[in-house]
Amino acid sequence: MSRRGLVITFSGLDGAGKSTLIDWLEGELERRHRPVTVLRMADGVGVYAGLRVARDSVQRLFSRGNGEGNAGKNAERPRWAGPAPAGGLVGLAHRVRHAILWNKTLRRALYPFDLLVFLVIRFYVATVRGRVLLTDRYFYDTLVDVADEGRWFWVRLLQRFTPAPDLPVFLDVSPEESYARKGEYSVDYLARRSTAYRHIAPLVPSAVVLPNTNLDDTRRALARAISERLKA
Repeated sequence: MSRRGLVITFSGLDGAGKSTLIDWLEGELERRHRPVTVLRMADGVGVYAGLRVARDSVQRLFSRGNGEGNAGKNAERPRWAGPAPAGGLVGLAHRVRHAILWNKTLRRALYPFDLLVFLVIRFYVATVRGRVLLTDRYFYDTLVDVADEGRWFWVRLLQRFTPAPDLPVFLDVSPEESYARKGEYSVDYLARRSTAYRHIAPLVPSAVVLPNTNLDDTRRALARAISERLKA
């Protein structure tokens, strides 16, 4: 494998196996004496990630003396069911927060800023330090978030400005399998996201689409893809 820094990204439905494969690949690369940096895109890149860090810090500050609060009650509620109903100002705050976080127009507007943040990270990790950068999700997953069903103008436009990684990996599992593995979102919602992934993957000429129903088979296919694309 080349000694230069590399960027390998993993995209796909929740429960597709991204984290599992990243953990395995990180170990394999380090055994070959390749330094690796793993980046969780949702937590480490962009405006929303920064706001999430600030929110969590404030919550930890105020929860020190309050015990678990409502965490126990919400822990058993699946995410696809949405937050537990709340009234008054608390309920209004939850609804406003949800509307902002999932506003597609706002997320499209923030996309270039998030991309610039990532490019700085990529340059430092892969170019300056020569490390392999593995990302749990990539901007292709964000394109799924902002896609309008049946209308792909914004997806195609933003994808053209998105730098392709050395190896973009799309993990393909069925909506039913995704739900069985995590149960966080409804099958109908996952089916819509699956359709969007199937539309976006062909827009990335270098993408590798790997079915992930058998972990050993997927690992072997991933190893072959790395060997072929990156000249191991």
